[in-house]
Amino acid sequence: MPEVLDQSEIDSLLQALETGELSAEDVKSEEEEKKIKVYDFARPSKFSKEQLRTLEMIHENFARGASNYLSARMRTFVEITNASIDQITYEEFMRSVTPPTFLGVFTAPELHGNALVEINLKIVFAMIDRLLGGIGGIYQKFRALTDIESALVRSELIRILSTLKEAWNDIHPFTPELVTIENNPQFVQIIPPNEMVVMVTLDVKLGEAEGFMNLCWPSSVLESFASKLYAESYFKEGIQGVTEEEEKRLRELIEDSVLELSVEIGGARLRLQELLDLNEGDVIMLDKHMDDLIDLYVNGKKKFKCVPGKHKNFKAVKIVKPAEEIENG
Repeated sequence: MPEVLDQSEIDSLLQALETGELSAEDVKSEEEEKKIKVYDFARPSKFSKEQLRTLEMIHENFARGASNYLSARMRTFVEITNASIDQITYEEFMRSVTPPTFLGVFTAPELHGNALVEINLKIVFAMIDRLLGGIGGIYQKFRALTDIESALVRSELIRILSTLKEAWNDIHPFTPELVTIENNPQFVQIIPPNEMVVMVTLDVKLGEAEGFMNLCWPSSVLESFASKLYAESYFKEGIQGVTEEEEKRLRELIEDSVLELSVEIGGARLRLQELLDLNEGDVIMLDKHMDDLIDLYVNGKKKFKCVPGKHKNFKAVKIVKPAEEIENG
């Protein structure tokens, strides 16, 4: 009997119990007999289902962050979703990679070793096409990247790795550093072939192009902080409040920020001919009365309603209310 039954199997089992074809004793005896579980010593499971689930949640956050970045960068809709997460040997991972491809090796001072990210060339060439002003079409024939193309994608991969850093912040903060990029997986031997790795596969849709992004985490890298890969640790870190020291530091950073304030007294709409006919001394009628409140903008965003005036011989405005209060009210 399988460990997890689907609904049709459950219904068949209940029907067999009701008709007498199967008794509860038979089910119990079958469960007692199946106490030995097959274990493959060539492919030992390094991480539990709960740890894999935590890794899945981390990479779901990474997928959302990378989607947002690439959508803005490529000026088109980019969707990245989790496809699967598996424990396999490094040799199996390498056999699954078809050259030519785009492989990035990265590390961090906080990580004990290197990890890999592989991006399918369908996505890579669509990215290059968008970056160079194209429409990001679908390519059928692939080749190794030129030096210029590699430099373009390398820059984007560094930004993508920064979103990976943000996704890991609540579990194990690290600052990724791109070590090298390769087109042929044979030239990337970061660990022994028989070492177990966690392969996270992400489905990427960039415009009309669709492919995969794979992240390969060697078990030797993850084992150094495997105790943190549990749901309670993930959510505990995620809901921690800001300490007084962090709040003080953030406040100091904010206080040093420079903001641009601007005031809009009013506006007017003119025809082009009226604009051309303007002469010195002409009066332009604005769309606001002299007693109306005027708008105060902070870094280009409307924030307050004000009244104009003077303060110590300087032109000034007096804040009356937030702009949202008046607009919503």
